[in-house]
Amino acid sequence: MPNTHVPALTSDQWEARDYRQSARDLDVWATSQPEAHEDDTTEYVAKLGLNSAGMVVAMNRAHDRVLIPPPARAPLAALALADQPFGFTATDLGQLEDAARRSDDRQAAAALRDLAQRIQNLLPLKP
Repeated sequence: MPNTHVPALTSDQWEARDYRQSARDLDVWATSQPEAHEDDTTEYVAKLGLNSAGMVVAMNRAHDRVLIPPPARAPLAALALADQPFGFTATDLGQLEDAARRSDDRQAAAALRDLAQRIQNLLPLKP
């Protein structure tokens, strides 16, 4: 999985807790997809945000709004990261665990193990 070093949101978007995809960018993406002709493009997400109650707000181009409550945010994050170049892999997890084992600094090792556990919670379960 290649590394990407592009922030997911700008500082302004983080401050507002609001992301709006430009209609032009969404249209360009949609027409580049092999199955795009089968989709109703008004169903594509055009806005994502976070409200004061901690719910993710998703709105499509037709202005239908879906609220994703906090208990569903971890599954949403896991699904959003799956198979993405900016997501996490079992290799990433293994590297963190190795670094924790090699660390002579107990506090740093504990922090690395905690980070590894949080990442593991976002990865598919091993069969």
